[in-house]
Parts: sequence; C-alpha cells; structure tokens
Amino acid sequence: RTGPFKRFAMPSAKSVLPARIRYDGPYSMDLGNPAQFSLCLLRYAMLWEVPRYLSGAFFRRRWGGKDGKANEEFTSCAPSYVMSFIHAFVVGGLGIWVMTGLWASPLHDKFFINDATPPETLKIVDVIERTNWVFFGYMMDDLAHVLARYPKLGKMDMVAHHLVFIVCSILAGYAQIFVFPFSWLLIGELSTPLLTVKWFLRQSGLGTSKRPIAWAKALGFKGKALESTYEAASAIEYKVSEIFVFVFFVVRVCAYGAGLTHLLRHLLLGDMANVPPWPRYTVIGIILAGAALNGHWFKIMITKALGLGGGSKKK
Repeated sequence: RTGPFKRFAMPSAKSVLPARIRYDGPYSMDLGNPAQFSLCLLRYAMLWEVPRYLSGAFFRRRWGGKDGKANEEFTSCAPSYVMSFIHAFVVGGLGIWVMTGLWASPLHDKFFINDATPPETLKIVDVIERTNWVFFGYMMDDLAHVLARYPKLGKMDMVAHHLVFIVCSILAGYAQIFVFPFSWLLIGELSTPLLTVKWFLRQSGLGTSKRPIAWAKALGFKGKALESTYEAASAIEYKVSEIFVFVFFVVRVCAYGAGLTHLLRHLLLGDMANVPPWPRYTVIGIILAGAALNGHWFKIMITKALGLGGGSKKK
C-alpha cells in the first residue's frame, strides 16, 4: 500500500481482522517528529490562551476596580470558566457529529484504522484527529491555569482528570485507536457549561446588582427568592444544580457507561487484537479511571450539590 498509509506488523498470522495501518492525514499526531508535535501543541494551546487572555482583559477592565484588586478572584477565574464553556460546546458537538458518522461503520473501523477503512470514514478520521488536537491543546492550557491558581479552579481531582486525559489523547492520537470511543468521551463534556452557569450565578449573588432578582422574577420564582440578590442567585443556582446533576447522569454516567461496556465487550471478544497491547490497555485503564472519577463526582453531587441554594446561607 502506498500514499499516506504504512502497514503495521500483524500480531497474529491467524487473525481474521483487517490489518491495522498508519494513516498520515493532515492532522495526524506524530511523536516521531518532536519539533512538529511541539509546534502543533503550541498552536492549539494558543487557540485557547489568546481568547482567554482577551476575556481576562475584558473582565479586569469591567470589574477590576480602580486599584486592580477589587473582585480579584472573579476577574482571575472568570476567563477560565468562559473558555471551559466554549470548549465544552465545541468538542461535545463534534463528539455527537463523530458518533453519528461512525454509528453504522463496521466494527473494526470504530476501534482502529485498517486497510479496509473506506475513504468516507477517513474524512471523519481527519475531523477526529483535528478535534483531538483542539482537545489536547485546551487540556494543556487549562491545566497550566488550574495549577497556577490552585485550588481556585479545581483541586487534585481536576488535576488528575486533566493529566489522565492528556495521556489518553496522546496515546490514542498517535496510535490512531479507539476512534468511536473518542466520540462518547467528548460528549461527556456537555455537562460542563452548567458548571460555568452555576459559578457565575454564585458570583453574582455576592455582588450588589439587582439583576439576579430580575432573573428570578422572569423565571417564576416567588417569596424568599426575591428578597435579596443573594437569595435570588442562590435559588436559580439550586435549579441549575438539579439540571446539571441530570445532564451529568445522562452524559457521564449513562452514555459513558454504555460506551465503556461496548468497549470492554469487544475487547474480551478479541476485536482489538490488532491494536498493540501497551496503548490498548493503557488507554482502557485511563478510561476506567475516568469512569471511577465520574462516579466519585456523581456521588458528591447526590450527597452535597442538591443541598445548595434555595435560600440557605450555607454554600
């Protein structure tokens, strides 16, 4: 085979699976070329860092105060929440598109690039590989900010989340494996925008603006929720928390769990025998760790998050 494809050695001569190949597309990740890899990482990290910086300048100018220190926590953290909101919609939407495109594909095309992969599927692979760079660039950029402002933007569970999925992005991207699982992993990000809404509501409740009261009235809240800015913001946040828990359950428990079950089933059936063992089991181990982290977060939500708001002074 010529062109952008390179044949990998088969793990077994008795395998009935199509031969795994290397597809050198326009956005393929190549660890064998450190300079190109570093340049691509810088480019996609800047894709998120530049608008983060610009939004930070906006927040500092609008809410920074004359001495530049007023509302320091808000102005320093708000850009990260804005970027998180945008990133979630971008990659989550692409995840839905990828899942739709690969839904009816042959089983082996869902797990690795092979010599039977049709051209129309390779076009989807191009989108997947570019999306992986977008995701990878965001994770690296956001991790730097999480560490720089630790623990304001997240604690060790968030650091662990970013680290394991950075490794997963590199391994799966370079080995060009688990293309279909990538879709449901991305769809899990669709729960994130509600966290951003919750954070901004919480911040608005700490201010003096009467806008949260107007929002609460427009949403049909009555009684105590309209007594103060804090009560109005807390009441709305409580309802957003309920929606968030439901969305999280759908995308990070149900969808993630169904995808993981599908993945493990075909692993046990030997449908990934042509994928080298070390990236295969490393990535699956990371995905299992992600499932455990999702379970940990969901437990916290059930036991604590639904007790927020509704007029209580305890946050």
